[in-house]
Amino acid sequence: MKKIKYILATLIFLISLSVLAEDWYQVEIIIFDRINPNINEEKWSNEDPIIIPYIIELSSHQETTIGQEPIPYMIMDEKSNRMNGVYRVLRLSSEYRPLMHLSWQQPATKRQQSRYIHIMKDDSEEEISSIDNQEDLIEPEFIEDFKNPNKIIDGSIRIRSGFFLHVDLNLYYYRDLFVEDTIIKEDTEFSETKSEKLIIGLKESRKIKLNERHYFDNPLYGVILQVSRLNDS
Repeated sequence: MKKIKYILATLIFLISLSVLAEDWYQVEIIIFDRINPNINEEKWSNEDPIIIPYIIELSSHQETTIGQEPIPYMIMDEKSNRMNGVYRVLRLSSEYRPLMHLSWQQPATKRQQSRYIHIMKDDSEEEISSIDNQEDLIEPEFIEDFKNPNKIIDGSIRIRSGFFLHVDLNLYYYRDLFVEDTIIKEDTEFSETKSEKLIIGLKESRKIKLNERHYFDNPLYGVILQVSRLNDS
C-alpha cells in the first residue's frame, strides 16, 4: 500500500512539472504616485539601488501569427491589458497619478530558473527599457553614459512558480522632494527647505494568487500587479 501511494505521489509530482513547463503568464503592472502625499512625519534619504546580475530586458511588442510559439518576455499590446479600467480610474483621480502601465508574457519558471525583469521609465515617451537586438548595443566609452538624469522608475520584478506563486519586487522611484536642511552658520543653527531628488525604494517578496490584483504600498507611490494565464480570456 505504501508503495502504491509513493508511485501515485511521484506521478502527481511529474505531471505538475510537465504542466508547469507548458504554462505561460501574462504579468501586468501599474505604477502610480500620490499627488499630495502626507510626508511630514517621514524622514527620507537616498537609497542605493541594488544591481541585479543577468537581468532580462523586455522586448518590444510584435505581431504574431496563429499557431506561433509565444515570445518570452515580450511587451503585450495595450488592448491585451486586463487592468485598463483601473488605469482609467487613476488617470481621472485627483489623488493619484499613473506613472506607467504595461504587461508582458513569460513562461512559468521555478525559483532556480526564474529571472528578474528590468522595469525602467524616464520622462520621455518611451515607457521602459526594451532591447530588440542585443548585438546592436554599443558599449559606452565613459561611465557617465550609463547615467540617466531623467529617470523616474527603475528596478526589477521576478515571478517564480512552485507549489505557490511568488513575486519579488525591487523598485526605485526618483522623485523631487522638499527636505529640511539644517545649517550652522556663525554659531547659529537654522533650517531651510530645499528641493532634492531622492531615490525611494519599494522592496517586497510575497506569495500571490493568479488573477488577483495585488497592491504594494509606499507613502509616495504604489504598485498594482496582476498575474494571469496567458491564454485566459
